[in-house]
Amino acid sequence: MQVSNSNPLAALFGSAKTGQAKPQQTGFFAAPEAEHSKTKTELLDRARMTPAQQMRASILDSMGLKEEDLKGMSTEKRQEIERKIEETIRTKVEQAQEKNGGLLDIKA
Repeated sequence: MQVSNSNPLAALFGSAKTGQAKPQQTGFFAAPEAEHSKTKTELLDRARMTPAQQMRASILDSMGLKEEDLKGMSTEKRQEIERKIEETIRTKVEQAQEKNGGLLDIKA
């Protein structure tokens, strides 16, 4: 019987000598590295937004659009989308005011 000098966890977490620990995920929790990186970037970008920016991004998401999409649109089309965004924000603010008895915290 041969005894191995290698660390049995090195295969799972990377070599202790290189200091590059890489946990391996399998099954349900496994995600392609590029997709994981993209999701992480999107989450961090959203977390850095102000509440107003988050609301705008959420509205654009509901329309199937992103800020980059607006930049590529004609002026008329972009203005139309901006009007829809303003209308949606106004409606949400009015609903929040009604729900809170006319009080709305707008510090953000």
